[in-house]
Amino acid sequence: MYKLFGSPGSASLAAHCMLEEVGRPYEFIAVDISGDARDPHYLRLNPHGRVPTLMIDGKPMFESAAICAYLADRHPKAGLAPAFDAPERAPYMQWMMYLTNTVQECMLQMFYPERCTTRPSEAPHIVDKARARIDEAFGVVEKALQAGGPFLLGEKASAADIYLSMLAGWYDGQGRFAELFPAVEANRKLIAERPATAKAQKANG
Repeated sequence: MYKLFGSPGSASLAAHCMLEEVGRPYEFIAVDISGDARDPHYLRLNPHGRVPTLMIDGKPMFESAAICAYLADRHPKAGLAPAFDAPERAPYMQWMMYLTNTVQECMLQMFYPERCTTRPSEAPHIVDKARARIDEAFGVVEKALQAGGPFLLGEKASAADIYLSMLAGWYDGQGRFAELFPAVEANRKLIAERPATAKAQKANG
C-alpha cells in the first residue's frame, strides 16, 4: 500500500489524483503546512517539509511531478504515460518538466514573493512580474492545446494533463481564466470528468 503525505488543495493534489487513477490501495496522511514549523518526523521523510511525499515500499519520494511521472510509469495499465520508445514520450516529458519548472515555479513566486528577496518592500513588484510570467507560460500551453488538443498529447490524456489541471486551479483570477485560456479550461473540464480524478478533487475540496 502507498502512503501519501499531503495537504488538501496543495501540490499533493496531482499525486492524489494519480493514486486514484492507477487504482492501487493507498492511505492519505494529512500534513499541516499552514505555518513554518514542521513535524521533525516528517522532516526526516522530506527535508524541505513540503508536500507531497509518497512512501514506496517503506522509502520516501518527494516532488509532486516526479511522483506523478513515477506512478504513471509504474502502472502502465492506467495509460497515463507513453511507453519509453513511443514517439509521444518526448513531448510528454517536455510538458511534465515545463509545468513544474516554469508554470509552477512562477506561481510559487507569486504566492511566496518573500522567498525571492531579502527586501520586503520588493515583494509587490515580484508578484506583479510573476503574474505576467504566469500568463505567458499558460499562453504557451494554450497555443499547444489549440494546435493539437484537447490534451497535451492530442487525443489521449496523460499525467501531464492531470498536473496541468492542478496548476490551472491555482490561477489567481479564476473569473478570467476561461476567457484568457479557453483550451486549457476545456482540458481541465475533461480531466475533472474522469471519475478517479473527480474523486480525488472532491476529497481536496
